[in-house]
Amino acid sequence: MKFLQKLGKALMLPVAVLPICGILMGIGYWLCPATMQGGDIHGAANLIGLFLVKAGGALIENMAILFAIGVGVGMSEKNDGTGGIAALASWLMLTTLLSTGFVTTIMP
Repeated sequence: MKFLQKLGKALMLPVAVLPICGILMGIGYWLCPATMQGGDIHGAANLIGLFLVKAGGALIENMAILFAIGVGVGMSEKNDGTGGIAALASWLMLTTLLSTGFVTTIMP
């Protein structure tokens, strides 16, 4: 029974990232509805909205990596790796937002 409790706690670590993804993407789609429909993006509010949607999407697209690291950290003895999963989430967002495909979308 103790093993299952530990596994449950380990699975909750990456699940904690999901509300952040939802909030980022929800605010982004609210600011820039053209992101969903494929329209043109003009103005600062639309650009910020696109930025937020891409940041949340980076976490959703790499959820398997987050779960792999989160379960590994959660099953460790001292659970000292929560900073590691936060760093991975930040890295995924930055690499997505600074990729050449996204930068050329913002600045054609």
